[in-house]
Amino acid sequence: MERQSSERLEEAPELIGESPAWRALVEQIPRVAASGLPVLVIGETGTGKELVARAVHALSARRRQPFVAQNCGATPDTLIESELFGHARGAFTGAVGDRTGLFEAAEGGTLLLDEIGDASAMLQMKLLRVLQEGEARRVDVRVVAATHRSLERAVSQGGFRADLYFRLAAVRLRLPSLRERGRDVLLLARHFLARAAARVASPVPELAPDLAERLLKHPWPGNVRELSNACAFAVGVAGARTRVGSEHWPDAPFAEAVAEGAGLHAETRALEERRLKETLRRTHGNKTQAARALGLSRQGLLKKLRRLGLGAAPVLDEVGGAD
Repeated sequence: MERQSSERLEEAPELIGESPAWRALVEQIPRVAASGLPVLVIGETGTGKELVARAVHALSARRRQPFVAQNCGATPDTLIESELFGHARGAFTGAVGDRTGLFEAAEGGTLLLDEIGDASAMLQMKLLRVLQEGEARRVDVRVVAATHRSLERAVSQGGFRADLYFRLAAVRLRLPSLRERGRDVLLLARHFLARAAARVASPVPELAPDLAERLLKHPWPGNVRELSNACAFAVGVAGARTRVGSEHWPDAPFAEAVAEGAGLHAETRALEERRLKETLRRTHGNKTQAARALGLSRQGLLKKLRRLGLGAAPVLDEVGGAD
């Protein structure tokens, strides 16, 4: 049985890594996939939550049916009914055509509710109702939810419904951050460099030893997404072809600790703030371009700016005007 699970794991999306923390996660995926239970995937931004959700789907009995992903934080209350259940043309002002709802689109397959911790109170209520009434409505969808937030804390503070939490968290998968994965960062860097080189039809560049050492020391506030974007920059923008060194890396330098004893949280926050500011400077304040460069949605960038107290900074919109 274990051998069959291992073989089927090869059919899943890439799950690169050899660190104990990552292998422990990967070994759980086939059993979780086979269980058919709702899954809550927990991890920092950029750790690969959708990748793991897709692996759960790919190894499940539903793998030949649709995989549908929805960002809960990007769902306005006025469109919740339409997003979840669809609508017919002319059902309301602006409904210029028929729309298939998420549950119908994912029928027989898997629905990923990404950033479930950002779901509004109304969306939480609607999701709970459809999950409670799923059997009566004959909704055949497996729900996988993902979040970078502590839903337990949100429940205790009244920001997330306890009844919905327990329906979503039948199984929990916690993704380790990149800084917890040791030398996996070098495996991933070489993989991303190879992928970037393939896009420009060039040989795979090697990783300079000095840069490799710095990669191992970097705290990676943006996790795997940050590393992937940096590798794409090194090859596609900086023009690295045979060897990637520090001179090819993105503008944001490897920061030193903000203060001795300040702690990883403070250091990570300082690095994140510095990276955001420098990216906005490079894009002349264009938040859409900055979000794309950082591997974020525009809404995700806005949330980070607000969290770091940078939301009031003067920036430009997509067409160059003031926000």
